[in-house]
Formats: sequence, C-alpha cells, structure tokens
Amino acid sequence: MEFHGSLLQLKAAVEKLGVPCHWEHRHDFESAFFDDEVSNLKLNWWPSTGVIQMVGDPEVREDMWNRLLLALDL
Repeated sequence: MEFHGSLLQLKAAVEKLGVPCHWEHRHDFESAFFDDEVSNLKLNWWPSTGVIQMVGDPEVREDMWNRLLLALDL
C-alpha cells in the first residue's frame, strides 16, 4: 500500500487506532512501534515512495491493518 500524505496525517490516523505507540525516524523511513506488549506490531513508512507496511503478529496485524486503511480513508 502507499500513503502520500504527511507524517502528521499518518500519525493522526494511527492515533485513531487507540493503541499507544511511539515513533522513531530511521534513516529514510519512519516507524511506529505499538506499545501493546502483545503483538510486537510495527508500522514502517517511506515518505519518498509512500510505501507503508505493518509487521508483527499476523492475527493482530490483519485487524490493525484494516482499521488503519479505514482511518486513512483508503
């Protein structure tokens, strides 16, 4: 999937998921680490290409991914 908005827009969408997370800038991409102590979920976003991916527990990841798509209106 691709997201070509701003980091602030992405952070606002992630906040709507209702799961605490913290963000880190990693070289040429941004990462959100979800602090739910269960799923080990992480969201990666490359602003230059718009590519966005989520990694972690597959069962939790699928639900969170679908909720993120709704929050981003994609």
